[in-house]
Amino acid sequence: MANPIRQKEIDERIGKFADKFWGAFQMTENGRVKSTILLYSFCLCWVLLALYGGCFALINPWLNALLTESGTPIWLINLIEALAPAIAGTAIASLVWLLPGDKRLLPASYVWLTLLLLACLIALLILMGWKSAGLVLQFFGMFVLAPLVLGLGSSLLAYYLYWKKRPPAGDPARPWKRQ
Repeated sequence: MANPIRQKEIDERIGKFADKFWGAFQMTENGRVKSTILLYSFCLCWVLLALYGGCFALINPWLNALLTESGTPIWLINLIEALAPAIAGTAIASLVWLLPGDKRLLPASYVWLTLLLLACLIALLILMGWKSAGLVLQFFGMFVLAPLVLGLGSSLLAYYLYWKKRPPAGDPARPWKRQ
């Protein structure tokens, strides 16, 4: 039997966390979004999804025709067809680093993309049933895992290197003090 006092504390914590999370998407008094990084990264994750979809749609038919005629083993064809569009899409997505503004945008977009694709995976597994789970996991392994790992890994590495090189912030209250 659950402790009702403990359950009430847990419910209050979850409620506070949910209010804090969804409050980031609400508008301020002057009509601006409280957290622009959340909004911009969410929108950019849909652009990344379309970018990777386009890379797979444009590159894979050409690769498949080229590799099947040469007698390449199936496992190597699958590996190349998963990695080549993922590398191309990640290279194109990395151009976001050239834009001025917040450098957290690209890693945050990949985090959103990861959350969205995990939700899709769970929904597919529930809808298709556990009997066809192998097919769903193979599809996700080929077309989702490579772009996510390459994109998230490269963007986090690039942000870490950027963060490591940035100059220390000065104290605006004491401009005479040197760092």
